[in-house]
Amino acid sequence: MSTEDKHKKDLSRREFLKGAGLGVAAIAGGSVLSGCKPKAASEGEAEEQASTGFSFETPPEPIAEKEITDTVTADVVVIGAGVAGVMAAMSAAQAGASTVLLEKSETYNARGGHNAALGSKLQKANGIDYDPNEVINALVRWSGHKVDQRLLMLWANNVNETIDLMIDMAEAEGMEVILWGNDVPDAAYPEYKTVHMFGGMDEKNVTMLCEKAFLEAGGEVYYSTPAAQLEREDGGRVTGVIAGEPGAYTRFVANKGVILCTGDYGNDPELVARYCPKAADVDMNVYAPQVNTGDGHKMGMWIGAAMQEEDPAATVMHNLGALSLTSNPFLRVNGVGERYENEDVPLTYMVNKIQLLPDNTAYTVFDSTYGDELANFTPSFARVTAMSDSVQEELDAAVEAGTTVFKADTIEELAEKLNVPAANLKATVDRYNELAANGEDVDFGKDPSILTPIDTAPFYGARITVALLVVLGGLNTNTNLEVLDTEGNVIPGLYAAGNTVGNFFANDYPVIVPGLSHSRALVFGRLAGQTAANA
Repeated sequence: MSTEDKHKKDLSRREFLKGAGLGVAAIAGGSVLSGCKPKAASEGEAEEQASTGFSFETPPEPIAEKEITDTVTADVVVIGAGVAGVMAAMSAAQAGASTVLLEKSETYNARGGHNAALGSKLQKANGIDYDPNEVINALVRWSGHKVDQRLLMLWANNVNETIDLMIDMAEAEGMEVILWGNDVPDAAYPEYKTVHMFGGMDEKNVTMLCEKAFLEAGGEVYYSTPAAQLEREDGGRVTGVIAGEPGAYTRFVANKGVILCTGDYGNDPELVARYCPKAADVDMNVYAPQVNTGDGHKMGMWIGAAMQEEDPAATVMHNLGALSLTSNPFLRVNGVGERYENEDVPLTYMVNKIQLLPDNTAYTVFDSTYGDELANFTPSFARVTAMSDSVQEELDAAVEAGTTVFKADTIEELAEKLNVPAANLKATVDRYNELAANGEDVDFGKDPSILTPIDTAPFYGARITVALLVVLGGLNTNTNLEVLDTEGNVIPGLYAAGNTVGNFFANDYPVIVPGLSHSRALVFGRLAGQTAANA
């Protein structure tokens, strides 16, 4: 692909995100501002900022006093009612601090139902108790040593206690807690059995439990109250936040601390363009339109906080679309019908590679015997490893829709429907069948047990769509979860948790520990709440 074509593709995908409700103007209306400017940039830094021209690089003027119509005072103010925020608020309130929780949407938010632990009471009852050092070293290697291992150890040393607390809270409400994961290890991509599910995959069960406990502890929630400016004494302590709407703002004074729990910035085009461009190069943003627009990141930076050094940030991306079977390691071809990799990889690796293909175009190809093949696939997140009526119904419905999944009686006919050169696809399938017959993939080294021929009509082809879930980049903190400035100094009175915290992930989301992102939010939210309450 030429540079010009790549540029056009990037623009078209950014237009797609705008079409999903992610324009800069829309985001400005939900607002994250800061009251104090950070230390002046050096000449070189100033030149770099001038060259980028991102609006968030210019701190806005403080909100005028006449715009502030009310004042609320508490010990701790938590911004953001996601997983980290509700846990932070609950923990602060239970530690005896008067606590308020601010959220710009109408209720709390949550994504996904997986929560990791290493040796919870439920895991131990099932004979599972992982060595934290082993797991953390594996995670650090996964990141290429680009993370702060102290933060990972902070999680590991506190996660079991935190998940045990959640288990107790869930069971007190009559909610079933189960383990989810693989019993069959994958030699190439091992996966620890870490996932705890509270009441099934209902992603809001955890936040519901924490919010209830927070209110019972005397906390107050202000929904539909977007944060607008952090307030900081000149070069000193963060004293609170101004939130609400223009002309009717409320000053929330925090006697002990403000905790930023505002999630990621996957729905802010400028932050994505600056810190994680590949997050714009997708077919869909799963959580668009949504509330995660980097509010805490921008508020923090505008009073002097530093973003993590690792740049670009890691992401969580999946192949979400019309057909879950595309997560399976069937034959995959690019937009010209050629095979390009060993298909037996985790789904995040699969979409990473697709992002490097022309037009992000890849297809999975299989035949009518696919149901017999499923049982041979190593279990992994999102893979289908057993045939069922629902699997067939999903495939039939996707074919009927006729947008990304197609069915044909011949490979040549399938190529026409996929809009790939028929000669290329036919040659690729013939070569794949030859490798299967010989029982050895000399081209890419695929496990022979899942190297099966594509020779029984009808044949299927499905486009693999790349979906952004979350961007995993944030502000610098220490192990007290205090936010640091650009010189590495603590900004007094300012804490962070969840995806507002940086330096925990790098390169990619580590699928070897499923549920790590939610778990990190719970653990760091709990610790930040306790620390702020005892400040």
